[in-house]
Amino acid sequence: MDSKSIQLHELMINRGTFFCYAGPLSETVLTSISSVVKGQLADTGNTISVINKVFGIFVEQAQNIIRYSCERIEEGGVGSVSISTTDSGFVVEAINEISQSDRLRVGEALEKLKAMDDAELKQAYKERIKSAPPEGSLGAGLGFIEVARRSSRFDFSFEEHAGTTLFLYRGWVDLPA
Repeated sequence: MDSKSIQLHELMINRGTFFCYAGPLSETVLTSISSVVKGQLADTGNTISVINKVFGIFVEQAQNIIRYSCERIEEGGVGSVSISTTDSGFVVEAINEISQSDRLRVGEALEKLKAMDDAELKQAYKERIKSAPPEGSLGAGLGFIEVARRSSRFDFSFEEHAGTTLFLYRGWVDLPA
């Protein structure tokens, strides 16, 4: 028996992980797995609102890997994204390699978003739609704002691992009381 496989299995079960993808990620792969994820979320029996929040965070985090992971494939990036249940709802977690320059930019942007309340996040979203994408952005620059708006809370960290910097990004969705 492969003990690492058993350890991975146990970790996923203990964390309540019901979806996990790790490896090369492109828009084509994201499109292919999206219907599976949406179906698994629907099977949880939660409200459409909760399902849409979790699914929206999942898509934003996957697109972040596709566009910005330092580890590249022809059509995208390499990383992992998972969805797990928690005592209060769900957590969506993504991990990918990040450059030092992106680390500074991303860290600063996310710290600003963490300090905002719902009204400020709504205003930031409206302003971002009206303005040009931020410098270095490969999209509209809405992804982090969307995760912050859809999440009950989010966190992030940067971890040094095997000579690279990994970006860990988590968004929680709490179930209604």
